[in-house]
Amino acid sequence: MSKNKPQLTTSKMPKETESQYTAFLLYCEVGSVSKLIQAWQQICRNPVGELSVVFGNKLGDLPSERTIERWSVKYRWVERADLKLTEDLEGLKKKSTQIRQKRAYTITETFWGKLQALKKQMQAGEPATVPEVKSLWEMMRIEWGESIGKQEIVQGINEDEQRPLTPEEEELSKAITELEKEFSIKQLENKKNDDTT
Repeated sequence: MSKNKPQLTTSKMPKETESQYTAFLLYCEVGSVSKLIQAWQQICRNPVGELSVVFGNKLGDLPSERTIERWSVKYRWVERADLKLTEDLEGLKKKSTQIRQKRAYTITETFWGKLQALKKQMQAGEPATVPEVKSLWEMMRIEWGESIGKQEIVQGINEDEQRPLTPEEEELSKAITELEKEFSIKQLENKKNDDTT
């Protein structure tokens, strides 16, 4: 790696000032140098709003466009913005996984607790209801991606398998929609007739 190119990071780089780093973060938010300049001008004119709250105190006065472009090249904004986006996406995926795992754990704990309560209830000679246990059991199985019967649990849609409808399928879809409308209208008419008699 040459001496002119600092190591790629989304953190503050060596010799990068607070204002330059804040400008980089604003660049990541808006996506280009021209939009950065517009946002910076807006922040200077009207220090109210979300961007002003986050970036206003650290930006300082707006330098020339040429200076900002030099910062962009020197501190590798384009590459760092791509890296930041990748890091942010990985963070979101991790957080999403943690939320799913916590939800699955909570449902499993609830199911286990309910089973224990029902066990005590049955040992005391009281009857136990099955529907509540069944619904908890189904929720637990679904959270863990397991089948609850003969149906297969599908985790998301495979975009590669998606295709546009054929003309025949489009016609069939339109016909089904029309039949559903007609059925709904007849149901409403029947309800009105029943209400009036």
